[in-house]
Amino acid sequence: MNDSASKVPIYIAIIVALLIVAAGGYYLTSGGGSASDNSGKVTPETHETPADTQKDIKAAESTKEVKASAPTPAPVAEKKVETIKCELCHTEPQKINQHLNGGKLCINCHGSQVHNIHIGQGTIGLNCDTCHGFPPTIPTVEKGEGPGHYTVCEKCHAAPPNSLKPSNGDLIIVHLSRGKYCTNCHGTDIGTIHMAALGKTK
Repeated sequence: MNDSASKVPIYIAIIVALLIVAAGGYYLTSGGGSASDNSGKVTPETHETPADTQKDIKAAESTKEVKASAPTPAPVAEKKVETIKCELCHTEPQKINQHLNGGKLCINCHGSQVHNIHIGQGTIGLNCDTCHGFPPTIPTVEKGEGPGHYTVCEKCHAAPPNSLKPSNGDLIIVHLSRGKYCTNCHGTDIGTIHMAALGKTK
């Protein structure tokens, strides 16, 4: 046997040894079998025992059972407010005299201080010349029959967009055209409204 043939098994043994060392190093650095902290010390891995796992499963299941058995709160029902449909019975409110000649009643709800409800913050914000003109003149105030005896309100308040044209005291046009329904003036207590209309009191 020559020298080169006798060296082949040695080379194979060295290669196998290197492969084993490399595989072992890879195994240790990839976390297999043990964990290594930054200090280089090797610490054994901890594993849960089957008994610990069973305790955790039972605890989780009992928590689910408690949650499942707890009563769920009932949803809070919103109180539904029904709109009173006055027109179901009062089919022609535009023909009622008190509505047609309602200009004398304006100050009963709105007061007699027209500046407070037309000029400034929280109002429609009119300019002075809208009512008084330029050069300014005082709007004509006619004698009315209601408290305060003013009928100046009916000189304006026609249905929008003609708000500065005369409404002639027609309360239906004045209010319904601005989204103010019957209940804004008459309220929602049907019993009281009808008893008062019949001249009776509760």
